[in-house]
Amino acid sequence: MALRGRSVVKLRGLSIASVLLAALTGFLLAFSAPSFALQFTDITDVSGVGDRGQGEGVAFADVDGDGDQDLYVSNSGGENVLFLNDGAGIFLPAPRETGDRLDDSGMSMGSCFGDIDNDGDQDLYIVKGGRYEVQANRLLVNENGRFEDATRRAGVGSREFSYSAAFADVDNDGYLDLYLANNGVGAKNILYRNKGDGTFIDITDTAGVGDRSWSWSAVFSDVNGDGFQDLYVVNGRYPGGESNHLYMNNGNGSFRDVSHDSGVDDGNWGLGAAFADVDADGDFDLFVSNFVGPNKLFLNDGSGIFTDVSHASGLDDGGWGTGPSFGDVDHDGDMDLYEGDGKFANKLYLNDGSGVFKNIVDEHSELRNETVRTKGTAFADIDNDGDLDLYVVNWGVSNRLYRNDLNDRRFLKVLLRGTVSNADAVGARVSIFRTGKLIGVQEVRTLTGFCSLAPLELHFGLPVAGDYQLDIVFPSGIRTSGTYSSGQAVTIVERK
Repeated sequence: MALRGRSVVKLRGLSIASVLLAALTGFLLAFSAPSFALQFTDITDVSGVGDRGQGEGVAFADVDGDGDQDLYVSNSGGENVLFLNDGAGIFLPAPRETGDRLDDSGMSMGSCFGDIDNDGDQDLYIVKGGRYEVQANRLLVNENGRFEDATRRAGVGSREFSYSAAFADVDNDGYLDLYLANNGVGAKNILYRNKGDGTFIDITDTAGVGDRSWSWSAVFSDVNGDGFQDLYVVNGRYPGGESNHLYMNNGNGSFRDVSHDSGVDDGNWGLGAAFADVDADGDFDLFVSNFVGPNKLFLNDGSGIFTDVSHASGLDDGGWGTGPSFGDVDHDGDMDLYEGDGKFANKLYLNDGSGVFKNIVDEHSELRNETVRTKGTAFADIDNDGDLDLYVVNWGVSNRLYRNDLNDRRFLKVLLRGTVSNADAVGARVSIFRTGKLIGVQEVRTLTGFCSLAPLELHFGLPVAGDYQLDIVFPSGIRTSGTYSSGQAVTIVERK
């Protein structure tokens, strides 16, 4: 493995046998590149995560530091649940002593993990959506594996009707800030700046992001490639919809509203949005899932100017769109899309590599969740076998977990650790190349889709096994690159 730059790299979960298997697989694929059949298996019952609450959100994170993805489910009625993963995709509810009211009941929506104090573990912000003290949002700080309530000390106990929360380092000072998407008449969204001492300050007005629309989701991404996180807010109310807003980061902790000029001020009733490089040109495109009105796909020209290609892409469905999630489910090197639908059937769209999609859910009928009100969705490798499994949150009926049985070893998993940047490296950009050709780019994010948090670990599907080059830019601007073989999970630590 050749490296350039002073990064620290670790291989995780690899035995000698697995390394030899990856090498043999790469040798064979170099000549034949066989086609592996995409297949999902419903493992909800055996995995133990079929929660039947009034589900809203899903958040994956390795909360106990054992190298696998644990799962937090937010219910808007009934208790929330933290499920701990045994490493093979079997989950058990965390004991009550794991946290201070970790099973918080109330109107929980899009709760979010993030390392707010840079101590190497995942803290939890619970979005409650209430207007009374008992329903105020809560921050639980992870202290040696136990979650302790730090809301009052941190100053983030908002009583607005918050629907989702997202962490991002908006000023690149090395600490995760917090944005709330709030809902209701007169409600204003809130941006809290992390002061680095365990407390936050409300900078909404000076930052210029106090959207007073009915907001459902807020997703961060660096859409113009300047190294700062921009903000997209998804809005809407019945019956006529409401314009979404794109706020461009000025690089000094303030933002400017470029919604109209950028071309993404969609005026339908939106619920979720997700950024991904769908056409492999090195920038982040935008999908908007609309509850009322057709869904939208906007292609980014790299400078933050977008073109509506919804119809040409095959993604202008007019259902009751809710929770979109991007991921390379078939390991052909491009980003596919799963979308929840609150009325009809959910969709699984495969990308042809150019940003044109085909819905193949009828070939995988177990993923349809027909006539079920799906809310949040997220891809995660829950059994550490190298392919993306799928968790679907449903309202009032059992949530579902689907195991991806691809098992083809054509993947690279990349976990970044910030030292100068925030510890989670949220906002870092990773580009992947094969013999000098760009395959795609991904970004470390918290909230995506609708009330959903995918793992911080980036998952790259690969068109063939072999060696690939990674180019990594941390939020601090520190850059490193290296060559890695397929079938690996690597941890890369930021170094000056």
